[in-house]
Amino acid sequence: MTFPRPGNFPYKEVFYFDGEIALIKGRYKDSEHELIGMRWMVGESELGYPSTFGNPMWMVVPQKLALYILEGIFRDLEKQRASVCDFQEFMDALECVRARG
Repeated sequence: MTFPRPGNFPYKEVFYFDGEIALIKGRYKDSEHELIGMRWMVGESELGYPSTFGNPMWMVVPQKLALYILEGIFRDLEKQRASVCDFQEFMDALECVRARG
């Protein structure tokens, strides 16, 4: 699977991918902190969602929602383990959102 790498949201690795939803941690534009990005890799077109002007993009997940999503994955880690592509990056993302939560 190829994940988009737009210049305005650089990130190290996709840390979660369940076959449909992908999550990253990166700096969107000039943000002070690293943020969680999300996208659906399946959708109405082969680009997935979101996409802008024919280019696949990442959506910035609001802080409170990012905390709920990552805590939910963590609580169900035994079942979610196969979808966590990079465990260290996932734990770093969780620590990041907990610190600002």
